[in-house]
Parts: sequence; C-alpha cells; structure tokens
Amino acid sequence: MINGLDLFSGIGGISKALEPWVRTVAYCDNDRFCQAVLLSRMSTGDIDRAPIWDDIKTLDKPCLDMLLSYQKEADSMTGKLKKMTEEQVEKAIKSYNDGMSLQDIAHIYHVTRQAIWGLFKARDVEMRPQKRYGEDNHFYRGGKRVDARANNLLEQAIEDGKISNPGQCEFCGDRSRFADGRTAIQGHHTDYNRPLDVMWLCQKCHHEWHKQHKPIKKGEFQGSHEDDAIDIIFGGFP
Repeated sequence: MINGLDLFSGIGGISKALEPWVRTVAYCDNDRFCQAVLLSRMSTGDIDRAPIWDDIKTLDKPCLDMLLSYQKEADSMTGKLKKMTEEQVEKAIKSYNDGMSLQDIAHIYHVTRQAIWGLFKARDVEMRPQKRYGEDNHFYRGGKRVDARANNLLEQAIEDGKISNPGQCEFCGDRSRFADGRTAIQGHHTDYNRPLDVMWLCQKCHHEWHKQHKPIKKGEFQGSHEDDAIDIIFGGFP
C-alpha cells in the first residue's frame, strides 16, 4: 500500500478507484459541495479519512508536512468543530500576525477557515490584503515570516504532543533551564520547507550554527527528502 495525494479531488472518485493500491492521505478541492461529499463519504468509511485542503495555490511543502503530521486526527475533520479556548484564539491571532494563513490556523485547531475568519473579525483583527503578487501577496512567506511560520507550526506540534523537546543540546549535551523551570534548549530549523524537522540546540550552539551555515529557505529544496510520506500524486481536472 502506498500513500497518495488527491488533487482536484471532486467527490473522491479517483481515490475510490485506487483504493486497493493507494491510501489517500490528503485531499485538495476548493468546491464546497465536493468538500461536503468527501466528508460524508469519509464518515461512512467509503473513502479514506484524510484532511481536505481548499486551495492548491497554498498547498506548499510546509502545509503538506503539517497535514500529514495531523493525519492521525482526521476524524476531527469530519464536520466536528472543536471550540477554541480564549488562549488558543489569542495564539491564533499572533500566528496570523506573524504570517500564517487562515487555512493553516484552521487546520491546526480543527475548525473551518470561516470560523477562524469570524473569530478574528469579532476581535477587530486587521486582515491582510488578498493580493496575489509581489511581497504584498497574501501568501507571501519571505523574510521574517518564514521563520515565524515554521516556528508557529513547530510550537503547535509540541503543544499537541506530536513532538517533544528532549531538553538536551544535540551538540554539547547542555541541559540548561530558565529560572521558571522551562528548558533553554531551542528547536532549530536547518530547512524551512520542513517546519517539524528540527535540531535541538542550546543558545550558544544555535548561534554557532548560524555563524557557519545558512538554513534552506522556503522553496529552496536541496536534494530529495527520503522520508516524504507522499508516494504518488493524482487527481481530476481543475
């Protein structure tokens, strides 16, 4: 059995046809009717349970990594909305201001994009322009936003128990803690295309790494990632 990404999914016909050989781990379709049918078919077990992404233009490597990391929680995507706490809402607003998209945030908290938009509007959050070009692009992830977005995804994964901080520097073995008991070991990205793949370093080793190396920026892929979970990409007509 191999893992597949279903683009322009429609109502899941191709996923169903490939079912004996391919396990669908993510769908992508922006049609609300199709999304509803996919959710309904997932709820009855007719097709594989998997997250649905609603815009192929934003389905980049970091977003796909995030979808795959939350694949085990696909049941929460079948129309069951989780009520967000006030603390989660405040954290979501910070993530948005740091550059994360509404869709990313919605998938992290297992709510709809519309629900996130409504929460933000109710709190008078200034929404970014929907431009599709230049550095004003709504989906722009350059500069500081790359760091913030990757860090936000990592922090959320740690909070959800997907990833744990070992509390020890991989280079020097340091186990320092702050006065309040929190570990001083930091998650360090060598590749911003892989927000959940980090090294755990103390502050000194972290600074030394940056003196001698440069992290791979979003979109700058070097070599192949052998542990990618997607074996095949298929789909219907856009």
